[in-house]
Amino acid sequence: MPAIELPNGQSAIIYSKDEISERTVRNITRAFMKAAAIGGELVNAGADLTNNAQAATAMAGLSEEQQNDLVGYEPALIVGLLRSWTLGDLPTLESVLDLPQNIFKALAFACNAEFNRTDDFSPDGAIDPKAPTAD
Repeated sequence: MPAIELPNGQSAIIYSKDEISERTVRNITRAFMKAAAIGGELVNAGADLTNNAQAATAMAGLSEEQQNDLVGYEPALIVGLLRSWTLGDLPTLESVLDLPQNIFKALAFACNAEFNRTDDFSPDGAIDPKAPTAD
């Protein structure tokens, strides 16, 4: 259970990736795949998504559903991994976007890091001494 310091003296605890259910993993993965597919289409159409003006222009041509899918990964991460926090009731997919931007971004960053954490563990949970190293 990683603890996260949030802006304004707030804090949160998120589930570790080993604690979340398969349903949660699938929901988050589905949101990621939708976003990746739409982003890929935009890039294939020639949009430079690192350029804010080009990204905005490209996104303007998307349907509302496609726009929601494109930005749906981070809300799915936060709702799926947030275990508790000092801000009251936990957010839902409907309310998570009402968070202050600095809190949303801090949670999204921490949840993404935890969800995509990789470890070289053996089935019993011990680090595999035969696993490749960065050396």
